Amino acid sequence: MSRILCCLVATFLTAPLGLSGQEEVDPLLSGRLLVGGEPADSGTVVLHRVTPEEAGNIDSTRVSPDGTFTFRLPNLPIPGSGEVFFVSSRYDGVLYAGDPISDPVQLDSLHSLEAFPTEAVGEGGAVFPVSRREVWINEGPLGWEVTDVLEIRNPGLTTLVSASDEGVVWRYPLPPSARSPRLIQTGPSTGTVGFEDGTIAATNPVLPAENYYVVQYDLDSLSFDIPMPGQTGLVQVLVREPAPEMRVEGLARQPNAEIEVGTTFRLWAGEALSEQTLQVRTGEESEFNGVGWLAVGLALLLVGVGGWLVQRGAPARGAVATGAAATGAAAGRGGARNHPGPRTPGTARLRRDVLIDVARLDEEFAEIDSPGEEEIARYRRRRAELIAELSSRGSGEANPPAS
Repeated sequence: MSRILCCLVATFLTAPLGLSGQEEVDPLLSGRLLVGGEPADSGTVVLHRVTPEEAGNIDSTRVSPDGTFTFRLPNLPIPGSGEVFFVSSRYDGVLYAGDPISDPVQLDSLHSLEAFPTEAVGEGGAVFPVSRREVWINEGPLGWEVTDVLEIRNPGLTTLVSASDEGVVWRYPLPPSARSPRLIQTGPSTGTVGFEDGTIAATNPVLPAENYYVVQYDLDSLSFDIPMPGQTGLVQVLVREPAPEMRVEGLARQPNAEIEVGTTFRLWAGEALSEQTLQVRTGEESEFNGVGWLAVGLALLLVGVGGWLVQRGAPARGAVATGAAATGAAAGRGGARNHPGPRTPGTARLRRDVLIDVARLDEEFAEIDSPGEEEIARYRRRRAELIAELSSRGSGEANPPAS
């Protein structure tokens, strides 16, 4: 009897501790604000909550002298619910955002939010190597429609900004015959990107990372030139079938790429190009160049390229969007970042990514003192685009519908 009594007492004493350990999970988000890789000694961090129904900031705090900060979340994030938390901070006038928090496991480690000092560029803008260039060509209603993706890298440790409100940070030429150029998406930082004298004229900050620009324009003919000044890493020209016989002088012809059943692109590719102008010409067809390593390497690259395009907000129509759905499924699901900037190749642009973009856009607009008509119009237009993209995905769709 004494042994039984001891066992009952021991069970009684230890049971509450076990239950308490299972039930009490503190929804604390702890992090550190870094500036140029070093802990910030001051600054404000804002906590955002994004759900399928709403998006907005819910709290803010000043960082400690060692750059740390803590937020008590209103609840633990529930994976798969569509609810996401993330933090942001503005430094030297540039908004920086951290990775999205959508799983309680992410609360177990210190959350890093990186910002960088700014540096003004000269009047003509800075020169960056183009690490990736993708030129997607589809037949359009009045000629040919081109979706042109340029990815540049800022190798420094400062965010480059314009010296004046209307100054250009980066400029790059478009094909001379391009008509009606329009910006589709840019990131990871937002800002004004215009077109002047046949060039992309970007005034948005260029962060120490991969920065991308997705533009569209129209062509009357498939005989055109693609200027590529400076250094260019990987280059691909993809033309959706059916199309006239053609060649791309300066690139090697690769096997056709069937991005999904019934959607085939002719593919030309190259890498490590310097001060070149690609000449796209109709007529004699290019012969396949059987350079084994190039074909294999670019085939692997192509697995993620469609999803990479759609992640960055390219319109979900034509073969570009269709290919994204297929290649995203083939490549698997990687970890998407909070901004529409460079993410894991093959990761489709998720609904939560669009919601975070809405939250960031609202915060950036709220920070503008006395916005002008152009800024208001640009904000409303971009927000309407994001809401339309959100509606097209439904409640849980990860990939855009095939058009």
